[in-house]
Amino acid sequence: MKTPIRVAVAGARGKMGAFTIGALKATADVEYVGGLVRGSPASADEYSDVRTLAEKTQAAVIVDFSVFPASKTIAIEAMANGVRPVVGASGYSAADVQALRDAVTRTGIGCVFAPNFAVGAVLMMKFSVEAARHFEAVEIVEMHESGKKDAPSGTAMATARAIGAIRSFERAPTNSMIAEGARGADVGGVGIHSLRMPGVVTNQEVRFGGEGEQLTISHVSSSRSSFMQGVLLAVRAANGLTRFVDGLGELL
Repeated sequence: MKTPIRVAVAGARGKMGAFTIGALKATADVEYVGGLVRGSPASADEYSDVRTLAEKTQAAVIVDFSVFPASKTIAIEAMANGVRPVVGASGYSAADVQALRDAVTRTGIGCVFAPNFAVGAVLMMKFSVEAARHFEAVEIVEMHESGKKDAPSGTAMATARAIGAIRSFERAPTNSMIAEGARGADVGGVGIHSLRMPGVVTNQEVRFGGEGEQLTISHVSSSRSSFMQGVLLAVRAANGLTRFVDGLGELL
């Protein structure tokens, strides 16, 4: 029998962190070894800095559900200490993602960057990339719980970057803007509209428009359990990884 993968969690006290810890403890081929937290550790398996966590736990992988920009620092410090990060935090710009790539090149330690761990969401992005070849206009509508700190979501930004790499999009102009922000954000010609409401986990629609037709590709996560299959897939792939993986789609 193989030795279980030693896995730590950054943002261990958050909702996603706590859910992930539960999933790791319930999985036979991985072992939860400690959590990275802000402030003073409250138990023997909590740590306040990456270096100490790496030394004390001998973690092979750290799953990061902290918040940006701390997430970027954690990931880079983890690689510097020989721990492979699986980054699930949002808020990253293209330049921030490049900084992770540079750290992989510098250290030889791999990293999985995954804006969304739900397999259905990854397939939504994949299908959207294919659809982008055939439509001239696109808008993204994403909805998250009201407590989410950033907007747009990491999934929406990743989707916009992926479909924007296929072709150029131009949004129809608005001559009279009655309320500022009514058209949402513009990311390379891709419109993004962020809704924050109670009673929601995640929901994203990618709406394409063409001559006489529309295509909507959507995904809904009604429980955080939908992310755990992807988290475990990423953890297993990260163990021993020496390259940068941009999105869960590379691992499916």
